[in-house]
Amino acid sequence: MTREIAARRHRAILAELDRTETVTVEELARSLDVSRETIRRDLKALSAEGHLSVVHGGALRNERSEAPFVNRRTVNRTGKEAIAGLAASLVGNGMTVLLDSGTTTEAVARALARSGCERLVVHTTSLENARLASQLPGARVFLIGGEFDRNEDATTGPETLRAIARLSADFSFVSVGGVDAEGRLTDYTRAGAAIRSALLSAAEQGFMMADSSKFGLVLPSRIGTGEPFAGLLVDRLPPAPIASKLTENRVRLLVS
Repeated sequence: MTREIAARRHRAILAELDRTETVTVEELARSLDVSRETIRRDLKALSAEGHLSVVHGGALRNERSEAPFVNRRTVNRTGKEAIAGLAASLVGNGMTVLLDSGTTTEAVARALARSGCERLVVHTTSLENARLASQLPGARVFLIGGEFDRNEDATTGPETLRAIARLSADFSFVSVGGVDAEGRLTDYTRAGAAIRSALLSAAEQGFMMADSSKFGLVLPSRIGTGEPFAGLLVDRLPPAPIASKLTENRVRLLVS
Protein backbone atom coordinates (compact mmCIF):
# COMPACT_ATOMS: atom_id res chain seq x y z
CA MET A 1 0.00 0.00 0.00
CA THR A 2 2.82 2.39 0.89
CA ARG A 3 4.44 1.73 -2.49
CA GLU A 4 1.15 2.41 -4.26
CA ILE A 5 0.77 5.75 -2.49
CA ALA A 6 4.35 6.71 -3.37
CA ALA A 7 3.77 5.67 -6.99
CA ARG A 8 0.68 7.90 -7.16
CA ARG A 9 2.72 10.85 -5.85
CA HIS A 10 5.43 10.13 -8.41
CA ARG A 11 2.86 10.13 -11.22
CA ALA A 12 1.45 13.42 -9.94
CA ILE A 13 4.92 14.98 -9.83
CA LEU A 14 5.72 13.84 -13.37
CA ALA A 15 2.33 15.08 -14.59
CA GLU A 16 3.17 18.50 -13.16
CA LEU A 17 6.51 18.40 -14.97
CA ASP A 18 4.63 17.60 -18.18
CA ARG A 19 2.65 20.80 -17.64
CA THR A 20 5.54 23.06 -16.65
CA GLU A 21 9.30 23.07 -16.68
CA THR A 22 9.90 23.07 -12.92
CA VAL A 23 8.45 21.97 -9.60
CA THR A 24 9.23 23.22 -6.11
CA VAL A 25 9.30 21.22 -2.89
CA GLU A 26 7.03 23.77 -1.18
CA GLU A 27 4.32 23.67 -3.86
CA LEU A 28 4.37 19.88 -4.17
CA ALA A 29 4.17 19.37 -0.41
CA ARG A 30 1.16 21.68 -0.28
CA SER A 31 -0.68 20.23 -3.31
CA LEU A 32 -0.03 16.58 -2.35
CA ASP A 33 -0.60 17.20 1.37
CA VAL A 34 2.63 15.57 2.54
CA SER A 35 5.77 16.78 4.29
CA ARG A 36 8.62 18.51 2.48
CA GLU A 37 10.90 15.63 3.49
CA THR A 38 8.58 13.16 1.74
CA ILE A 39 8.70 15.25 -1.43
CA ARG A 40 12.50 15.43 -1.26
CA ARG A 41 12.62 11.62 -1.08
CA ASP A 42 10.23 11.39 -4.04
CA LEU A 43 12.35 13.77 -6.11
CA LYS A 44 15.51 11.87 -5.24
CA ALA A 45 13.89 8.60 -6.37
CA LEU A 46 12.65 10.12 -9.63
CA SER A 47 16.07 11.65 -10.25
CA ALA A 48 17.69 8.23 -9.81
CA GLU A 49 15.33 6.91 -12.50
CA GLY A 50 16.40 9.71 -14.85
CA HIS A 51 13.08 11.55 -14.95
CA LEU A 52 14.30 14.85 -13.51
CA SER A 53 17.21 16.76 -11.99
CA VAL A 54 17.06 17.86 -8.36
CA VAL A 55 18.03 21.48 -7.71
CA HIS A 56 17.94 23.61 -4.57
CA GLY A 57 14.29 24.09 -3.65
CA GLY A 58 12.80 21.73 -6.21
CA ALA A 59 13.51 19.96 -9.48
CA LEU A 60 13.48 20.47 -13.23
CA ARG A 61 12.92 18.00 -15.99
CA ASN A 62 16.05 16.71 -17.68
CA GLU A 63 17.04 18.72 -20.73
CA ARG A 64 16.38 15.82 -23.07
CA SER A 65 12.68 15.96 -22.12
CA GLU A 66 12.19 19.66 -21.31
CA ALA A 67 8.60 20.82 -21.52
CA PRO A 68 7.69 22.44 -24.85
CA PHE A 69 7.48 26.23 -24.89
CA VAL A 70 3.75 26.08 -25.67
CA ASN A 71 3.10 24.20 -22.39
CA ARG A 72 4.99 26.77 -20.32
CA ARG A 73 2.77 29.64 -21.52
CA THR A 74 0.01 28.49 -19.17
CA VAL A 75 2.09 28.65 -15.97
CA ASN A 76 0.98 31.68 -13.89
CA ARG A 77 -0.39 33.40 -16.99
CA THR A 78 -2.00 36.15 -14.87
CA GLY A 79 1.30 36.99 -13.18
CA LYS A 80 3.16 37.12 -16.47
CA GLU A 81 0.54 39.40 -18.02
CA ALA A 82 0.76 41.77 -15.04
CA ILE A 83 4.55 41.96 -15.40
CA ALA A 84 4.17 42.48 -19.15
CA GLY A 85 1.83 45.42 -18.62
CA LEU A 86 4.37 47.08 -16.35
CA ALA A 87 7.18 46.49 -18.85
CA ALA A 88 5.16 47.89 -21.76
CA SER A 89 4.29 51.01 -19.73
CA LEU A 90 7.99 51.90 -19.57
CA VAL A 91 8.36 52.00 -23.36
CA GLY A 92 7.68 55.14 -25.38
CA ASN A 93 7.36 56.03 -29.05
CA GLY A 94 10.50 55.69 -31.17
CA MET A 95 12.44 53.59 -28.65
CA THR A 96 14.59 50.54 -29.36
CA VAL A 97 13.72 47.39 -27.40
CA LEU A 98 15.45 44.01 -27.07
CA LEU A 99 13.42 40.88 -26.20
CA ASP A 100 14.51 37.33 -25.43
CA SER A 101 12.43 34.19 -25.97
CA GLY A 102 10.94 33.57 -22.51
CA THR A 103 7.22 33.11 -21.93
CA THR A 104 7.05 36.30 -19.86
CA THR A 105 8.80 38.16 -22.67
CA GLU A 106 6.22 36.87 -25.12
CA ALA A 107 3.59 38.42 -22.84
CA VAL A 108 5.58 41.69 -23.09
CA ALA A 109 5.48 41.49 -26.90
CA ARG A 110 1.71 41.02 -26.73
CA ALA A 111 1.36 43.96 -24.34
CA LEU A 112 3.46 46.16 -26.63
CA ALA A 113 1.32 45.12 -29.61
CA ARG A 114 -1.76 46.35 -27.70
CA SER A 115 -0.08 49.51 -26.42
CA GLY A 116 -0.20 51.44 -29.68
CA CYS A 117 3.42 52.59 -29.35
CA GLU A 118 4.65 53.99 -32.65
CA ARG A 119 7.94 53.71 -34.54
CA LEU A 120 9.46 51.13 -32.18
CA VAL A 121 12.60 49.27 -33.21
CA VAL A 122 12.49 45.74 -31.82
CA HIS A 123 15.28 43.16 -31.89
CA THR A 124 14.40 39.68 -30.66
CA THR A 125 15.64 36.09 -30.70
CA SER A 126 12.02 34.83 -30.79
CA LEU A 127 10.03 34.21 -33.97
CA GLU A 128 6.70 34.72 -32.20
CA ASN A 129 7.86 37.95 -30.55
CA ALA A 130 8.97 39.26 -33.94
CA ARG A 131 5.53 38.50 -35.39
CA LEU A 132 3.75 40.18 -32.46
CA ALA A 133 5.96 43.29 -32.55
CA SER A 134 5.35 43.68 -36.28
CA GLN A 135 1.72 44.59 -35.47
CA LEU A 136 2.82 47.93 -33.99
CA PRO A 137 2.30 51.03 -36.17
CA GLY A 138 5.50 51.90 -38.03
CA ALA A 139 7.56 49.30 -36.16
CA ARG A 140 10.86 48.00 -37.51
CA VAL A 141 11.42 44.44 -36.32
CA PHE A 142 14.69 42.52 -36.54
CA LEU A 143 15.10 38.82 -35.83
CA ILE A 144 18.51 38.26 -34.21
CA GLY A 145 20.35 35.58 -36.17
CA GLY A 146 21.84 32.30 -34.99
CA GLU A 147 21.10 28.61 -34.69
CA PHE A 148 17.38 27.84 -34.46
CA ASP A 149 16.22 26.11 -31.26
CA ARG A 150 12.96 24.35 -32.12
CA ASN A 151 11.96 23.82 -28.50
CA GLU A 152 12.27 27.56 -27.73
CA ASP A 153 11.14 28.74 -31.19
CA ALA A 154 14.13 31.10 -31.09
CA THR A 155 17.73 31.61 -32.11
CA THR A 156 20.70 30.77 -29.91
CA GLY A 157 24.43 30.07 -29.93
CA PRO A 158 27.68 31.95 -30.65
CA GLU A 159 26.31 33.69 -33.75
CA THR A 160 23.44 35.09 -31.70
CA LEU A 161 25.84 36.38 -29.04
CA ARG A 162 27.97 38.09 -31.69
CA ALA A 163 24.88 39.72 -33.21
CA ILE A 164 23.70 41.00 -29.80
CA ALA A 165 27.15 42.47 -29.11
CA ARG A 166 26.62 44.84 -32.06
CA LEU A 167 23.29 46.15 -30.74
CA SER A 168 22.42 49.20 -28.64
CA ALA A 169 18.95 49.81 -27.20
CA ASP A 170 16.89 51.86 -24.76
CA PHE A 171 15.41 48.81 -23.01
CA SER A 172 15.87 45.07 -22.84
CA PHE A 173 13.46 42.65 -21.19
CA VAL A 174 14.51 39.09 -20.38
CA SER A 175 12.84 36.24 -18.48
CA VAL A 176 14.62 34.41 -15.67
CA GLY A 177 14.09 30.76 -14.77
CA GLY A 178 14.54 31.02 -11.02
CA VAL A 179 15.20 33.34 -8.08
CA ASP A 180 16.96 31.35 -5.37
CA ALA A 181 17.15 31.84 -1.60
CA GLU A 182 20.33 33.91 -2.00
CA GLY A 183 18.68 36.30 -4.44
CA ARG A 184 20.55 34.87 -7.43
CA LEU A 185 18.81 34.99 -10.82
CA THR A 186 19.24 31.81 -12.80
CA ASP A 187 18.46 30.01 -16.06
CA TYR A 188 18.21 26.42 -17.27
CA THR A 189 21.29 26.38 -19.49
CA ARG A 190 24.58 28.24 -19.87
CA ALA A 191 23.59 29.13 -23.44
CA GLY A 192 20.31 30.69 -22.29
CA ALA A 193 22.00 32.58 -19.46
CA ALA A 194 24.63 33.92 -21.86
CA ILE A 195 21.99 35.20 -24.31
CA ARG A 196 20.02 36.91 -21.56
CA SER A 197 23.11 38.46 -19.98
CA ALA A 198 24.17 39.82 -23.38
CA LEU A 199 20.75 41.37 -23.99
CA LEU A 200 20.87 43.07 -20.58
CA SER A 201 24.30 44.53 -21.33
CA ALA A 202 23.25 45.84 -24.75
CA ALA A 203 20.57 48.18 -23.36
CA GLU A 204 20.65 51.47 -21.51
CA GLN A 205 18.16 49.90 -19.10
CA GLY A 206 18.03 46.12 -18.87
CA PHE A 207 15.20 44.51 -16.91
CA MET A 208 14.87 40.92 -15.77
CA MET A 209 11.40 39.49 -15.15
CA ALA A 210 10.26 36.71 -12.80
CA ASP A 211 6.72 35.72 -11.96
CA SER A 212 6.06 34.33 -8.49
CA SER A 213 6.30 30.69 -9.62
CA LYS A 214 10.07 31.27 -9.96
CA PHE A 215 10.65 32.31 -6.33
CA GLY A 216 12.81 29.90 -4.34
CA LEU A 217 14.02 27.97 -7.37
CA VAL A 218 17.69 27.84 -8.34
CA LEU A 219 18.77 26.60 -11.75
CA PRO A 220 22.27 25.71 -12.98
CA SER A 221 23.32 28.95 -14.71
CA ARG A 222 23.38 32.51 -13.36
CA ILE A 223 22.21 35.52 -15.38
CA GLY A 224 23.58 39.06 -15.27
CA THR A 225 26.71 38.53 -13.21
CA GLY A 226 28.53 41.36 -15.01
CA GLU A 227 27.28 44.93 -15.33
CA PRO A 228 24.41 46.20 -13.13
CA PHE A 229 20.90 46.00 -14.57
CA ALA A 230 17.94 48.34 -14.06
CA GLY A 231 15.70 46.08 -12.02
CA LEU A 232 13.65 42.92 -11.57
CA LEU A 233 9.98 43.07 -12.57
CA VAL A 234 7.74 40.78 -10.48
CA ASP A 235 4.01 40.16 -10.11
CA ARG A 236 4.23 40.18 -6.31
CA LEU A 237 6.91 40.64 -3.68
CA PRO A 238 9.06 37.56 -3.05
CA PRO A 239 9.06 35.95 0.41
CA ALA A 240 10.85 38.19 2.93
CA PRO A 241 14.15 36.22 3.03
CA ILE A 242 14.49 36.34 -0.76
CA ALA A 243 13.45 40.01 -0.92
CA SER A 244 16.07 40.79 1.73
CA LYS A 245 18.79 39.04 -0.27
CA LEU A 246 17.76 40.85 -3.45
CA THR A 247 18.03 44.17 -1.61
CA GLU A 248 21.41 43.11 -0.24
CA ASN A 249 22.47 42.30 -3.82
CA ARG A 250 21.29 45.79 -4.88
CA VAL A 251 18.51 44.44 -7.07
CA ARG A 252 15.75 47.00 -7.56
CA LEU A 253 12.31 45.36 -7.33
CA LEU A 254 9.38 46.72 -9.38
CA VAL A 255 6.03 45.13 -8.52
CA SER A 256 3.30 45.10 -11.18
